[in-house]
Amino acid sequence: MIFKERFMVRITYCCLVLVFVIGCGTGTNQDVKTIDGNVVQNSEDVVFGNDSAENTIFLYASYNCQYCRYLFSRTFSELKQHYLDKGLVKVVVKFVDFGEDPQTRYALKAASCIYRYGTYQKFHELLLADPAIVASEKFRVLVDDIMAENPDIAECLLSKTDTDFLKENLEEFRQKQFTGTPTMVINSHVYTGFVSYEKIDAILKEEFEL
Repeated sequence: MIFKERFMVRITYCCLVLVFVIGCGTGTNQDVKTIDGNVVQNSEDVVFGNDSAENTIFLYASYNCQYCRYLFSRTFSELKQHYLDKGLVKVVVKFVDFGEDPQTRYALKAASCIYRYGTYQKFHELLLADPAIVASEKFRVLVDDIMAENPDIAECLLSKTDTDFLKENLEEFRQKQFTGTPTMVINSHVYTGFVSYEKIDAILKEEFEL
């Protein structure tokens, strides 16, 4: 009898795992949250893809979030190839900082300024590979060198008000009752956590009828 009960428990567990895996791979999750109102692209946001693309993924993320880095490193290459480079979709990154660490805030402010006034990809790759570098003297020297070469980035970074967007993003994140990062908003539908390319491909085809 005990053996039979254990066997049934094991079968039930395996079935639940199978349902979860299949559900995660389809992009048709019945528990997807819908938010009221729209998410708006701001000048401080970082955009991947063509800014004039008709379809938008809003992504709340930070470089010190492990699953955000997984999304960037494991999903974005195929997303870029099949959607971003073709102008079908753009990803608008809205940086959020939960810890209010001055070094992290400075790095995210630098990311926004460098994206707007300089060349962003190398800076993105650096923070993606080693987010802890923001606490190092090497990082401070790097940013100082970038400012010395680009007055617009320097002016942006030295502005006292230019971290307001981080506070506004965090306030919006909390008001909309998002639960963690990465969080993607697509057509007012909310997808939280790491998403594989296979799943996001299915989501985009369903959301945008691509």
